[in-house]
Amino acid sequence: MIIRWVCEKDNKKWLYPVEKCIYCKGPITKQKGNDIKVIGITRVSIPSPMHPVIPYNVLLLEDEHGNRIPKKTMKNYKIGDEYKVEKAKTDEAVVITKIKYDIGEALEESLELLKSYDVGENDKVLIKPSIIEPAYPYQTVNTNPRLLNEIIVSLKKKGVKDIIIAEQAMIGNDVMAAAKKAGILEVCKKHSVLFIDLSKADCVEKNEEGFNFRIAKEVMERKIINVPVMKTNSQIGISGAVENMIRLADEGTQKRMFSEDIEKTLPKLLKVLPSFLTIGDATIGMHGQGPTLLGEPAFLNMILVSKDAVALDTVFSEMGMLKMPDYLKAAAEIGTGNDNTKNMEIVGDELEAIKFNLKPAKKGVSAHPNIKLVDGKANPYTFNTALKMTSKLVGMLGEEVNLVIGPIITKEMVVGKERLVVYGDDAIKRTNELGIEPLAEIPEDVDELEKVMLLKSILENPEKKKITVGDKLKSKMAKFGAKIKSNV
Repeated sequence: MIIRWVCEKDNKKWLYPVEKCIYCKGPITKQKGNDIKVIGITRVSIPSPMHPVIPYNVLLLEDEHGNRIPKKTMKNYKIGDEYKVEKAKTDEAVVITKIKYDIGEALEESLELLKSYDVGENDKVLIKPSIIEPAYPYQTVNTNPRLLNEIIVSLKKKGVKDIIIAEQAMIGNDVMAAAKKAGILEVCKKHSVLFIDLSKADCVEKNEEGFNFRIAKEVMERKIINVPVMKTNSQIGISGAVENMIRLADEGTQKRMFSEDIEKTLPKLLKVLPSFLTIGDATIGMHGQGPTLLGEPAFLNMILVSKDAVALDTVFSEMGMLKMPDYLKAAAEIGTGNDNTKNMEIVGDELEAIKFNLKPAKKGVSAHPNIKLVDGKANPYTFNTALKMTSKLVGMLGEEVNLVIGPIITKEMVVGKERLVVYGDDAIKRTNELGIEPLAEIPEDVDELEKVMLLKSILENPEKKKITVGDKLKSKMAKFGAKIKSNV
């Protein structure tokens, strides 16, 4: 589809959305072209950073209104050929749509390419965005409020009246504060849509292969639209359609999922959830040290849509030339989705045509360059608070410290690593079992400021062999001083 924004009075056209004519201040109409033909072809055989897969063709397309647009494709065309995008033939298809200028039009185009989009006026809908920590929309940590707005508009056009948005933040963060900063609450207010904090929701229990999940009750009573941000994840490879569903479970379930190996329990979660549609938010997306603020905007400018969460994440992994996460392979093995693009239906844009190298998330990186993480698949609370601790010490010089977190620690993971600090109840228990003697152990129930002060005392003193009573006293005094200051 080729779109132009037109002032019929002045016979003026724009490539991008405009609300009114800048000349006569009159109304604007959308001109949509559907009868599209190839009028030019350029063959490209030299790779570039954004287009590493060669050879490819750049077509010049023209519609029935004379509007033109370039289009990248791996397929061969001839001048005069019709250019048409076919609708999906299966419910498991993945739709890839490049956003030209208008997120709403890209969303509408994506949904039209699905074999079926079975949401009607009598349905109750739960939209599940990704809102993990307080961050502005341009930082790409949380679901883009502009996309969320267009999804609500689309649902209301279909006559859906009962819509809620539901999410809980990464454990240790406040979802309401995160939703406000991300612009999500503003969208909710605009459309009079209720926002629900899933950490306070009533739960139902579901069991799969001996693992007991406590899932928010609302999830089982509504049609779900999953709207994850497509990004890298330094713990499990990528955050996307599958990972976003973790926070439908309560805090205790999430912690147990990590303690029993998140790569194995995450596929089981898909087994107990009702079917859902995923609208993958790659309007900007994230790469590098995602999924938190340590990551970088990827500027993907795409929407990915599918009823198969595993297939959608697989497409994202291959699109970014990232290593396939183990949990996607495990999910495919138990029949919860397709992890093989060779036998996957992909419609819209071509996968090979959108491939380019995203920066993978490196393991062991924290906010501080001299504090390395030894991550034994720590639960979200431990991982989140560990990153917060290290961010509080940014700018402070010091000797390298290895911060050990998570329950799945082996001796091989710490061999050759000096100045070990063990943080979190799971890691403390595990390192004690292995007979590992660190410089210090920092329990989770210690006050946040005390944690930072204890870690600081080791970071800034290369001769320190262990945490002393004096160090603990100083950290408590710092906590006491901070409370006095806040009350003044």
